[in-house]
Amino acid sequence: MDLINLLLKRKIALVALVTIILILTITALAPFVSPYKPGALNLSNRLKGPRTSHLFGTDHFGRDVLSRVIFGARITFLLGLSISLFAVVFGLPIGVLAGYFDTVGTVVMRVVDASMAFPAIMMALALMTILGGRGIINVIIAVGIVWAPRMVRTVYSSTLSLREETYIEASKAIGASSTRILVNHIVINLLSPVIVQATFTFAFSIMEVAALNFLGVGIPPYIPSWGGMMSEARNYIQVAPWIILFPGIFLAVSVLSFNLLGDAVRDNLDPKLRNEELA
Repeated sequence: MDLINLLLKRKIALVALVTIILILTITALAPFVSPYKPGALNLSNRLKGPRTSHLFGTDHFGRDVLSRVIFGARITFLLGLSISLFAVVFGLPIGVLAGYFDTVGTVVMRVVDASMAFPAIMMALALMTILGGRGIINVIIAVGIVWAPRMVRTVYSSTLSLREETYIEASKAIGASSTRILVNHIVINLLSPVIVQATFTFAFSIMEVAALNFLGVGIPPYIPSWGGMMSEARNYIQVAPWIILFPGIFLAVSVLSFNLLGDAVRDNLDPKLRNEELA
């Protein structure tokens, strides 16, 4: 209820939530709402501007841009979800151990600091090269490795704070094992920061994936994706700007909406910020 009240109070977050639900609904129903098959070629109809038969126009192969945008959302969001899960699966346990055990934390955080010193896109490009080039699995691993350290840092800082709580000291005093304390007291109280960080990871990872696709090192070109569409449209931006405009708009709106929703979730899960918003 608090989240609902917060969303009603913060109209921009409510608009972001509605936008996300709308895009996800259209994506889920892609085969039914898409006017054409995303790969259907019609060279006699190439580079046609938006019109009744093609609301977003056609590309250099005569393919319907609207259909490709709709199907492109599927792979974009699937990769974003997979990368977020990757970051949680690897970042949560590593961050917890690093925050609870000082010896582990010293080593892990130096590695995290070193990895975060590199620009995200440069590191992703290097990892894609190491992994052997294009491919959905390679993209998930490469971008996941880029964003997992952010999750590690978030969990690490939260664990440092939690381990000083009175109930943790009491558990140690009665002889509870480190494993029991980590599972029953630390991890359960990390759900809030992990959910918030996962939301931001989703938003930035789809942008990272789009960047890799735009540079031609992401997923194979025969799979519709927003970044891939923008990459193909570079040579036609002056004669057919709609090819790059519409996938770019959908990408920007999606990233912005997830960021705004992440801010709202963070504020709702933080008692101090929640009380300020609802006051």
